Formats: sequence, structure tokens, C-alpha cells
Amino acid sequence: MIVIADNSPLSALAEIGRIDILRALYCRIIIPASVAIEAAHPRAPQALRAWIASNPEWLELTADPGAMLPETAALGAGEAAAISLAWNHHPDALLILDDLAARRLADAMGLRITGVGGILVAAARMGLLDFEATLERLQHTSFRMGDAIVNELRQRWRSGK
Repeated sequence: MIVIADNSPLSALAEIGRIDILRALYCRIIIPASVAIEAAHPRAPQALRAWIASNPEWLELTADPGAMLPETAALGAGEAAAISLAWNHHPDALLILDDLAARRLADAMGLRITGVGGILVAAARMGLLDFEATLERLQHTSFRMGDAIVNELRQRWRSGK
């Protein structure tokens, strides 16, 4: 499986000090150049900028796809590059993505996706973190999830599905 991440999930996980769970869950993460640029931007959270600058060995930086999918034209550069890259590796790719418009497009394309919430559920099931405590920390960052999504995640975590 090839795991490709967009900037928003990386940012959220860095802000709560749990970006390490990506390595524990997936061993290796790929990000396209546009996502790396967003992560290093001066307005990005300091924790994310420090993480991307450290260039962890389990992070693979790759060039943006030569041709972006036309369907991604309305998305930001990072989302467009991540979706196009995942499409190039379909069906072996898992795309870590949280932007709603980007998720809808990726889902319509048949790409396998997860987001911060799915990552937290998976990590909690493996005993890598305390789900409720981590969710509480996430809710005190710039990352936003609606109440319905939070309740759905809690139900998934409790039910084991």
C-alpha cells in the first residue's frame, strides 16, 4: 500500500504532537512537493514546519505529478497534487485527506481515503493513543470537525468498526 498525505492532516497531527502515529500505522508516507511547500510555509503551524524541516526518514518527498487531473482544478495545489498522485497509484493508494471538497472528489473517483479522525480511531484501536484525550487536544487546535463527525468517530471507536 502506498500512503499519500495532504497538508491539513499533517498539520493537525503535528499541532497535537502526534504526527508520529503515521509512522506507526503506515511505516512510510509520501507527500508531493506542493504539500511540502505548504507545510514549510511561514504561516503553517510551528510544529509542522519543524517536522517537515527535520526530514524524517519515513517521509518520502516526491515531485508533483506532471499533469494534474482536470477534476482537481478547483482545489488547492496540495489537494490537487495529492489526489492526482493517488490516482496515478490507484488502487494501491491510501489518501490521507480532510478538505471536504477534496474528499468528495476523491471518493467519487473511487480512491481510498482516510482523515485525521480515521487515523485517531485506528491508532486508538492499536493502543497507540488515548482516543478521547487526543480528540480533546485536537479540538483545541485550528483543525475543525463538526459535532456529527466527532460523534460518528466516537461511535466507530467504541464499536470497533
